[in-house]
Formats: sequence, C-alpha cells, structure tokens
Amino acid sequence: MPTKRLILCPQDKGGIGKSFIATLLYDFLVERGVKVKTFDLDHANSTFQRYVPEAEFIDTDVDADKLAVLDRLVSALETVDTVLVDNRAAGGTKVLRYIEDSRLTELQKELAFELVFVVVAIDDKDAISQAADVLEAYGERVKWLIARNFRDSVELTMWDGAQTRKKLKAAGAVEIDVPCLAEMTKNRLQMLNLTVGRGRTATKLHLLDRSRCVRFHTFMEEQFTQAASHLLA
Repeated sequence: MPTKRLILCPQDKGGIGKSFIATLLYDFLVERGVKVKTFDLDHANSTFQRYVPEAEFIDTDVDADKLAVLDRLVSALETVDTVLVDNRAAGGTKVLRYIEDSRLTELQKELAFELVFVVVAIDDKDAISQAADVLEAYGERVKWLIARNFRDSVELTMWDGAQTRKKLKAAGAVEIDVPCLAEMTKNRLQMLNLTVGRGRTATKLHLLDRSRCVRFHTFMEEQFTQAASHLLA
C-alpha cells in the first residue's frame, strides 16, 4: 500500500480558509512524526508561509505549457512522507490541469503515493459548486477530506443539505470540523510566523492567546485523528 501522500485543496474560491486549514494539517502531521515538505503557491499573499516559514514558493502564474514547475511537488516525495500544498485563490484550475496533463492519478500506484484532496466546506454556493465539479472529475480516483469551516457561523445549513456532501461521503470522504479561532489570536500568529501548535508555548504570545491555541489545537488533534486513514501511513 502507498505510504506517501500529496495533499492539496483543489478549490479556486478565495477567502474560505484554505491556508489556515493547511497549517492545522501541518501541525498534526509533524507532531505525529511524519516527514513533511510544504509548498505555498500563493506568491501574492503568502498566507501559508507566514504561518509556516519553511514553506517553499512555486510560482504558478505561468502559461499552461510551463506548469511542469509543479514537478517539484512530486519530486519532493522522494525524500519525505507527505507533501502539503497551499493553493492560491483562482489557482485550483491550473493545479488540476497539471494533475491531468501529468496523469498523476494514474501514476499513484507506480509512484507509491496517494493523492488527497481537501475540500473546505462553507455556506457559499461557489465553493460548493467548485467542490461538485472536482468530485465529478475525480470521483474515487483520489481520497477526500472535508473540512467544515465554522469561522463565520455556528451552522453550515447549505453545505449539510447539499448533494455534493452526500456524494463525497459516498466516495469515501472523511469529514472533520474546524471551529472558530479568535481573529486577534490568528493575526498575532501570522505576525510571529507561528502555527497554532507552535503558539501554545510561544512566550512572545500573550497567555490568553496561548490558552486559545491549546484549546483549539486539542480539538483539531481529535478531529484529524478521525481522518488518520487519509492522512497517515
């Protein structure tokens, strides 16, 4: 069975929490002893790299015939267990084109890795529609992790009733919850280049921020543990 993973979010929609959720995944994997290589494809905002300074940039603002720059994602699997990618807004289409042109889904067995798509679920028609399109294209050719992002509301009524959710779960998707973290704490973590996990013990953070990080991290560890089959060997 494949023991390595390439994890990314294929949605184009910006502002749905892709970067922050990627940092939470990073914390979970590293603390489980997984060798992780991180990439940030958002050269304009670099949100992910502000949390995870060791993340490397790849500029995907290129013509379609130059998308082979993304070969670095696959090459990195030669030396690590998992490659974690933060995509940029409106960048999902190019990443998916690269996957199709390179036949990555067909090469998973030969290259001994699994492709894991993270779907960020919020009550937004565009985000749900994009998830539906990607699901239709890839179905059971990849593994699916649904992250229900509660940063803006206490319920996700639109998502919970969507056919896309039902179809994803039928395709084997695992669903987890991501609660709201105080915006002030999140901003301070970015300013200090800290993930939530690192923020728990960072003396530069106020005790209240550290306390919020402890609570949040404990909850997310429980959530990701439920998805261990998709994230860990």
